[in-house]
Amino acid sequence: MRIRTKIKAAAAQLALLAVTQTAIAETVDDYKNSWEYRALQHQQRIDMGEPLGKASFLTTHNSYNSDAYSNLGSYYDPNQKDSLVDQLDMGIRSLELDVHDYNGDLLLCHGQGNHTGCSIFDRRFEDGIKEVASWLKQASNRQQVAILYIEEHVDGRYNDLMNQIDAHMGELIYKPSSCQSLPMNISKADVINAGKQVLIVGGNCGSTAWSQYAYNGTYPTDNGVINSYPTCTTSKYSTNYLTNNLVRVYEDSTSLSSIFGTPPPAITPERMKQAVDCGMGVVGLDQLNINDSRLRAAIWSWGENEPNDSGSNEDCATSRADGRFNDLNCGNVRQYACYSVGDNQWKISSGSGVWSGGDDVCEQEFGGNYRYDVPKNGYQNRRLMDAKSADGITGDVWLNYSDIENEGDWIPGDFPQISDPVTNQPIVYKKLRNDKGKCLDLEGRSTSNGTEIHQWSCHGADSQLWYQDETGRIHSKADPSKCVDVSGSGTDNGARIVLWSCHGGDNQRWIRGSSNSFRPAHATHKALDIKDPFWGNGQRAHLWEFHGGKSQRWAWD
Repeated sequence: MRIRTKIKAAAAQLALLAVTQTAIAETVDDYKNSWEYRALQHQQRIDMGEPLGKASFLTTHNSYNSDAYSNLGSYYDPNQKDSLVDQLDMGIRSLELDVHDYNGDLLLCHGQGNHTGCSIFDRRFEDGIKEVASWLKQASNRQQVAILYIEEHVDGRYNDLMNQIDAHMGELIYKPSSCQSLPMNISKADVINAGKQVLIVGGNCGSTAWSQYAYNGTYPTDNGVINSYPTCTTSKYSTNYLTNNLVRVYEDSTSLSSIFGTPPPAITPERMKQAVDCGMGVVGLDQLNINDSRLRAAIWSWGENEPNDSGSNEDCATSRADGRFNDLNCGNVRQYACYSVGDNQWKISSGSGVWSGGDDVCEQEFGGNYRYDVPKNGYQNRRLMDAKSADGITGDVWLNYSDIENEGDWIPGDFPQISDPVTNQPIVYKKLRNDKGKCLDLEGRSTSNGTEIHQWSCHGADSQLWYQDETGRIHSKADPSKCVDVSGSGTDNGARIVLWSCHGGDNQRWIRGSSNSFRPAHATHKALDIKDPFWGNGQRAHLWEFHGGKSQRWAWD
């Protein structure tokens, strides 16, 4: 047994102030410190070993068509408010990207199949991929699995499409071996253990190479009526199909949809709960925001403000009378939740005991087909609630779910062995591009201590090439002994960012935060920013209060 360690969530590197659940979040950082976010993260981890058909992927619809990228010529009728990376930071794990061949480039375009509606102002597909790849490769996200639904209108330019993906995340793609649809029997753990993090759907087997890159077809989709639990059917799909496949439901809030078509029903909190209770794993949200009541409606597991580790000794989970989870001291005496996977059936033991006794009791009372377990999705949880009700159980029962080994890391008893993707790659210097399309650069290409760091049009000379080491220092290729430094360890807005001999102080240790930002370890509420970035080349880098805007979102290029 590994030595039990207490890794408090409040000791995370960013160490930002937590907000109460009743508070209105103002930034993604606020949201990430909420109970709601933590509960959703626990849910994303609890189904790590489940077949994809029983897993859940919070989803946004037309993820790229966002106000975060709007300009005078594009994205003026957006489906989304926030950037792709902010959507990922909020817990989204399935992104939808429409890729069009337009004017000689591959663009993220909200247009028709013949490219009507596309323009030269649309964002380049490759820039979106860089943004997502930069997030996935952060150390804190190496066990995250994402699905990219690519609706492609590339006029046969599959090699160009694949080359752009390969350049930034090719090593992370879990690929099919031939033309096939997304398999429902593999798990997130299978993807991670293969050294991968990304599944691509939306392929059409248009070429041999593309058929071995993207899974054929899209998600099975039904935007009609969801017949609530326990019926759990739609007009197209049976209960068995819904609960064993990734079935998609989505909304479309754009004006174009309402003018020229009949948009699907809005995803309200009530519709979200219907979908979650029926095990529908892909619910496509429009206009996602950090105070979105539909995210709260997606929580089926932990009770509000749980787990709270009261008294610093609550490490084992129970199912309360209302079906929500609660953490208790493992030495309490309770009955046990026992589950038959083959029958999708729960039974509650008549015997009771401390948390660790569940395996023996379940087998003794119900035989080898039943195991001590915990629900892995909303549908399984509703089935457990039914079993408790049938037995007249009004109290809580033990679940095989705990953070005994590492405080805050809640894992089921059957949690799979997983290994992070290999990160021992050779040093590669890359450009750092912000969402204004400019690169981090050295003034005058000088490498002297105190050289001002600013933004400039990307050209790829050594003055624009950087490498971040395992301690967080960002080295310049022009002189690898020099690092990005907050001058004088300043913490005020406007503190200068300069090149300086690497020394490992906290003012040179940059932590990846929300929105693909870089935060100095000595002032994690501040971010690497560009002064008045609208004015272009030569605007200096400085420290500024984190806001997540384009001048603070940095992707490796």
